[in-house]
Amino acid sequence: MFESPDQIVDLSNPIDESIPTWPTFEPVRCEQTDWAARDGFTMERIEMASHTATHVDAPRHFIPEGRTLDDFSIEKFMGEGVVLDLAPKEPENGITKSEIEQYESEIQSGDVVMLHTGWDEHYGRTPEYLFEFPFLTGEAAEYLASQSPKAVGIDTASVGGWVDEAPAHGPATDVQPDESHLPLLENDIIPIEELRNLDTVLDGQDSRRAFFCYTPLNYQGTGGGSVRAFAML
Repeated sequence: MFESPDQIVDLSNPIDESIPTWPTFEPVRCEQTDWAARDGFTMERIEMASHTATHVDAPRHFIPEGRTLDDFSIEKFMGEGVVLDLAPKEPENGITKSEIEQYESEIQSGDVVMLHTGWDEHYGRTPEYLFEFPFLTGEAAEYLASQSPKAVGIDTASVGGWVDEAPAHGPATDVQPDESHLPLLENDIIPIEELRNLDTVLDGQDSRRAFFCYTPLNYQGTGGGSVRAFAML
């Protein structure tokens, strides 16, 4: 008989018009188009980029002929894995191969590898969250890919650092986004970005195994999509 998990931890950021989006994206628009008292039902129109809030990337995000979300079976978006504690991280500081390599014995082939940096503490329209977040160095991304995980998640805005210009903030790193993404995407390893509450999963441990779900809607032909991510313990 199926046994229910002892604990379910929500790993997803909320979605409304006030949330931080990637600085070059349009903000979320959520308009209530119908009201139950007036129309007999309530309905909203929501507009946002596909890589908004907690979301996954597909290879097409960086690879012109790469696979899209619908090219993967639903099993690709769930699985057993491990959270690795990398906190605390300094602003604009890359995650190195050596930081992850110390957990090599904890990572199994096919795992969902979740990287806890603690950066969800800065969540919001803040310079720290939008621009100064930790990211994977190319070497770290290549090392992770060599471990053959199913997916790699992180509690920051992206696995790649901020390299663009905004009116109030310049680049935070010279590590280009493709250096962080391509080692994963070229091997059909799914990045999961903008997670939260990985510290709750860890529960004071340096690493901890759990079963993770991060399923998008059944989008067709897209390079990514928002997800409802959670851990079962």
